[in-house]
Amino acid sequence: MKVFLIPPPALPVPAVKGGAVETLITHLLEENELCGELELVCVSVPDREAERRAEGYRHATVHYVPTVQGVRRKVWGPMCGQMRRMGQPAPLDPWYEKVRKLVMEERPDLVIVEGGDLTESAAIARMVGRERTWAHLHMQFKANRQLSDMYGSVLSISRFVADQWQSMEPCRIHLLPNCVDVKKFTHLPAEEGEGARLRRELGFAEDDFVVLYCGRICEEKGVHRLVEAMVKIDDPKVKLLIIGSPFFAAKDDSPFFERMRTEAEPLRQAGRIQFTGYLHNDRLPAYYRLADLACFPAIWEEPAGIVAIEAMACGCPIVATASGGMGEYLTGSGAALVSRDEDWHYEGSVPVPGVEPLEDQLARIIVELKMDPEHRERMAQAGIERAKKFSRQAYYRNFLAALHSVELEDDVL
Repeated sequence: MKVFLIPPPALPVPAVKGGAVETLITHLLEENELCGELELVCVSVPDREAERRAEGYRHATVHYVPTVQGVRRKVWGPMCGQMRRMGQPAPLDPWYEKVRKLVMEERPDLVIVEGGDLTESAAIARMVGRERTWAHLHMQFKANRQLSDMYGSVLSISRFVADQWQSMEPCRIHLLPNCVDVKKFTHLPAEEGEGARLRRELGFAEDDFVVLYCGRICEEKGVHRLVEAMVKIDDPKVKLLIIGSPFFAAKDDSPFFERMRTEAEPLRQAGRIQFTGYLHNDRLPAYYRLADLACFPAIWEEPAGIVAIEAMACGCPIVATASGGMGEYLTGSGAALVSRDEDWHYEGSVPVPGVEPLEDQLARIIVELKMDPEHRERMAQAGIERAKKFSRQAYYRNFLAALHSVELEDDVL
């Protein structure tokens, strides 16, 4: 079966600059290289390092399609408007028109749109047909008439996301839980003394209690609420390590990130907070292993949780908000779930009445877990076992099962 994958035109594939969608596609490509069950075709924005890596693929082709800028993009606007007035679907971004021509050349058995603006592939869906056009839901979307007419099946990263779709036409929904490379993300250190060395490099003492946040630095992820919790903790041995940037390797700063660093300056001067910026996926396992606790305090409906799988696999106990699909991934891991005191949306944030302030909940549970190493050890062991369900191999098997429209082999959610 030839399957054509269309990620958004933001980050390259293979995932040399990060990105959750791009990383999952890379896992799929690399596992298929070992198993050879499919002929995979993918499109990507150009990147020299990614292109070098893709040269070695035997069972996949990656087409590097430049984005359209400047005068050519301005010209496309009126053309797009004219086509739509004539009843022909046309993407707002001309990059997708280039992709449509590649789909025509490749003649795949199936097209899977991997997130992004799902309406941009309308012309592709019309060309190949609804039953052969699938959407991979990496975020929560509510299906409207246009989307229902475009996609005959969807892949969903959690039950929460699947429940949001609600297609107006008959539609098969396949659960495809996210994955990590559990051979890379493991509780076993790469070398003796790894954690102590990395702690010294970061300025942490051996007896410091290090709380780790890893992820995008943006308001909906709630990282600023974790900083507020740190202010409330008067134990100088509790330290915070923040790994990430506003948008992986592509964007290292934002007004929100700047404000948060300003608010955290007293903590930084006291030696209680460290910002690493974006780190490549290959470097993350050692950071999870050095931490005593990982915290993911999302204030929106988190679709799923790749960072949660990473932390579990590395034996790092987890505190997280009960939001979206995160709880589905953490079931059986021993993770401590706290309640959101606000419901964040792109339009704004709505307070949740009767809920204790999130920073107070986080501060209390961090201190409690610091004082209970035996509990943390039980959490760590449970997380390690739970993470085995989200291996790259299971992801590939479940992907194949969805393609052949049978029950998921590893329905762990």
